[in-house]
Amino acid sequence: MFPRQSNGFTLIEMLIAITLLGVMVTLLFASLRIAAQSWHSGETKIDQVNRKAVVYQFFKHHLSAARPLPEFVAAERDDLQATPEPELPKLSFQGLPQSLRFVAALPAASARKGLQIFSIEPARDRTSTLNVTLTPYRRQVDAEPEPVVLLEDVRSFRISYFGAKSPNAGDAPVWQDDWLDAESLPSLVKIHIALNDDSFWPDMIFPLRIDAAAPAGDNIGQQTSLPPDAE
Repeated sequence: MFPRQSNGFTLIEMLIAITLLGVMVTLLFASLRIAAQSWHSGETKIDQVNRKAVVYQFFKHHLSAARPLPEFVAAERDDLQATPEPELPKLSFQGLPQSLRFVAALPAASARKGLQIFSIEPARDRTSTLNVTLTPYRRQVDAEPEPVVLLEDVRSFRISYFGAKSPNAGDAPVWQDDWLDAESLPSLVKIHIALNDDSFWPDMIFPLRIDAAAPAGDNIGQQTSLPPDAE
């Protein structure tokens, strides 16, 4: 009699095939996981860059174009009949270490028209959120405007101002923590922002375009010299 010939796989061959298949599947899933992590990391980096670019462009376009206009007189907003004696106009530009208010014009293509008062400060109920509020300049509004979120997850926010508040008094231009009731706009505004994700964000320094459209008879609009490290 002839010996029987086996047409199938032996048990050892099946075990080897299953082992190789398991190794291949493990390597495949590991590669897919690494690719997914790389993709997520890349999207996170792109999102961080986009957020920083939006904030930088906002300050560059609006803060750099701040105008040395006087403060909206209280009598124009309230129902006051008498006005105080004429005095040096108070600038609408008012800066504190963690808040800033200035007047600038929005682009012609925007929904809002004319000059706007920009108020930038952390949200009252959540200091990690940076808000901006727009109010029409020299125009009364029926309701309080709603703030718009400019940036979230903010760990620290600080503003510094370079210039001389009273140029005619011989004051030398220096970096200052606030800019209140000054006779002119600061030459530079430095904004420091740190996020909770510890991503690198260098300080932003913006030169202000000193406009000639300042009230007559005062020093508003007078330019001061720049610090050596800002050129």
